[in-house]
Amino acid sequence: MNVAIIFIYILVGLWLISIIWTVKDIAKHPHRKKVKKLIWTNIVVIFPFGGLIIYYLMGRKNLAEA
Repeated sequence: MNVAIIFIYILVGLWLISIIWTVKDIAKHPHRKKVKKLIWTNIVVIFPFGGLIIYYLMGRKNLAEA
């Protein structure tokens, strides 16, 4: 097996783990509005790379303040 293919498998695995971890993080934050949870989950799932970055830069603070 080619080294490049193994590297791609590792990157895809890390990406999937980070998506799952982020969705679990969104779900475990207790706050009043479930709509924000749904919106952030959709952002992370629909826009995986950008959604992860945006969530960790802005979303965690917003969920904590809600």
